[in-house]
Amino acid sequence: MTEPTAVTLVEPIPVTRIGQPAKTIRFEAGPEDRAVLARRFGLIELTAFSAEATLRRRRDTGWIELKGRLKASVVQECVVTLEPVPAEVEEEIDELFDDSREVDGFEVELDPVAEDPEPLEGEVLDVGEVIAQILSLALDPYPRAPGVPPVGEPLAEDGAEDGAGEAAEDEAPASPFAALAALKDRDVKKR
Repeated sequence: MTEPTAVTLVEPIPVTRIGQPAKTIRFEAGPEDRAVLARRFGLIELTAFSAEATLRRRRDTGWIELKGRLKASVVQECVVTLEPVPAEVEEEIDELFDDSREVDGFEVELDPVAEDPEPLEGEVLDVGEVIAQILSLALDPYPRAPGVPPVGEPLAEDGAEDGAGEAAEDEAPASPFAALAALKDRDVKKR
């Protein structure tokens, strides 16, 4: 028996049915859909996944707006120890789509605060897939188990005394700039 590889969290919505009155979308993913998404995103487990959002067409631009919030409970693998790392994910959903298929030519606008909708190909909007992709981007790319030091700090070796690591930290400069500052001070004192 083959395992499912796709999920339908929300039935795709024809863009012709998206109007100015807001349509509320709610879902809570079932066990099968969570298992498929967990495999897809490289998770140990996706224990909960739900979202609530509104979908509407903007009056001023005609763009399709999807706004709301997603929540998920995930278990990822620690990048250092490979231990399970549980986490709660809450992420805003704030997406714009343009289904007009108009091309503005070759002119490029460089306005960092301007809204830029994603062009929408086809006749339907797969809201569930959009929300699943937002979840994948919200996941910690480098999950670390509790007690694992942040990137750049050495791992404590078994049998090492706690004080030995602290003494080494006191001797080492805090940053490359601190080391340069120490060299500069030493050169000034020699003069």
